[in-house]
Amino acid sequence: MSLSGNVTLQPGVYVVQGGMKVNANAVVAGSGVTIFMAGSNTVSMNGNAKVTLSAPTSGAYSGVLFYGDRTGTAAQSTFNGTADSLLTGAIYFPRQQVNYLGNFSGNGGCTQVVADTIQWSGSTTIKQNCKGLGMDDIPAALSVQLVE
Repeated sequence: MSLSGNVTLQPGVYVVQGGMKVNANAVVAGSGVTIFMAGSNTVSMNGNAKVTLSAPTSGAYSGVLFYGDRTGTAAQSTFNGTADSLLTGAIYFPRQQVNYLGNFSGNGGCTQVVADTIQWSGSTTIKQNCKGLGMDDIPAALSVQLVE
């Protein structure tokens, strides 16, 4: 799925086969959205895109914005460049590396990331305080490791 121009996603579950690319200068919006990435398919948000997506607040996928297939092989999803985004919900990619590159901005949202590996580069900003939206914190180990 390649998104360009102005795109509005209606509430619901979207199953993506073949990857999801948000092209430069695209404006993508959707509320009550869960995007399931089948197999080893990935997300790529390019520079100067404006993405405002929020997960459902009730139902089976409450709080889940992106859901990566647990049976897929290793892959990489990238939130890139000067993408100005408001992503509200969990990004669950247990078999993927999630890359935040360049000056990606989470712009005041509530983003929780569960991934095989997370790479931070540049001036990336995301917000993770989701209590005000009724989402619990995701428990994690109290240590951080640098891997080369």
